[in-house]
Amino acid sequence: MVRYHDEDERDQISWREIDRRRDRSPHAPKEPPRERERQRRSDWLKKKYRKEVEKLFMGKKGTKKHQKALDDLDRLHGTDQFDEAVRNYLEEYGLPEDWPTLSLLLDYSDPEKVSEVLRVMRGLYEERTPMEKQGFKAKLDILAMTTNDSDLREVAEEILRSL
Repeated sequence: MVRYHDEDERDQISWREIDRRRDRSPHAPKEPPRERERQRRSDWLKKKYRKEVEKLFMGKKGTKKHQKALDDLDRLHGTDQFDEAVRNYLEEYGLPEDWPTLSLLLDYSDPEKVSEVLRVMRGLYEERTPMEKQGFKAKLDILAMTTNDSDLREVAEEILRSL
């Protein structure tokens, strides 16, 4: 019985050759694993650094205390404690810049501050989604019909006409 193992073995390639071919494959990673890990860590550090820099430029509004005050506004909306929470927030941080928080402030009891909020929201109106625009118009309608303050009513009606 004659075996032809020698011929079969010559047709097979070594593991070293298989690895060499794999390294040349377009699907193989181009950089060593350590380099990839270093790059991931570097990207993570950059993101963390940017986040910290943004907080720095935000001043008081970049703190955890500010986030807690925002959470309180959201949590206390519709309760007896809402006006106090809004008053404290406005004293500490001034008017917010984000649409959802501004929308909450439309339920504040001080007509002068609500008028100010309406003007700020009017400035942000064009960048809003259709749903947000519709909600803003509805809130203006309600304010114009239900408020006892004539100045607030005028502001609401004026903004409605301009939309």
